[in-house]
Amino acid sequence: MTRKTLTLWALGATVLACGTASAGMVTDSHGNVGYDTAAECDAAVAAGTAKFYTSFTHKPPLKRAGEASVKSMPLKELGLPAEAAQALNYSGKDYSRGACDIGAGRSGGRDGVAKELQGKYVPYSPEMMVNVYYDKQGVPVRASMKQCDNWFGARLPRPIPAPVPVAKPAPAPAPAPAPAPVVTAPPAPPAPPVAQAPVVPKPVAPAPVKAAVTAAKGGIGWTEVLGTAAVIGVGAVLLNSDGDTGTTGTTGTTGTN
Repeated sequence: MTRKTLTLWALGATVLACGTASAGMVTDSHGNVGYDTAAECDAAVAAGTAKFYTSFTHKPPLKRAGEASVKSMPLKELGLPAEAAQALNYSGKDYSRGACDIGAGRSGGRDGVAKELQGKYVPYSPEMMVNVYYDKQGVPVRASMKQCDNWFGARLPRPIPAPVPVAKPAPAPAPAPAPAPVVTAPPAPPAPPVAQAPVVPKPVAPAPVKAAVTAAKGGIGWTEVLGTAAVIGVGAVLLNSDGDTGTTGTTGTTGTN
């Protein structure tokens, strides 16, 4: 691509960009602007990109039929009672944001806006000084630009409405809390075996000494005769023999010599 081709391409892109930026907007010889629609004008004012209208001629106020007095004030101070607003088909009385009013032409000895802006929506600052005309009851019935006494598109300019609030999406519901982990208790250790007490055999009392150990009723005891040791010995013999004394023969057979 040659340098000449690049230059032509850049020039075309610049022209296209300027055309896009000014779409829906026109400018007069004094730099005043107008927009195709009221919405475009309102949006430009809200975005801070609109150039508010500036007057370049000077004309004194001129009262019309039915107008008893006139006062000058900033546009933002202009307001109407509800009854007057309804009678004038006036949709609002708040000029705190200024006005976006359709451009009017010359009429009744006073001008409107430049021909390029007629039929377009022209932005007016809330600080712009205006002439306000009142009837005999003190109700404002008309307004004009103070410096030039030029006409607005209607008896009262169209105020810029308050921006429509954008509904915020409902917040997403908070996630449900995670269930607490189930902790299984470890099994209880088995109970230690119960120690069995050792079985201690009861001492066996010696069997009672049989009647032979003791003397016959009323007789002298063996203990008295033989002594304690002898009695125990005799008892042991009797126990070992299970009480069977047996008989040992002492009488032999006498043979005949």
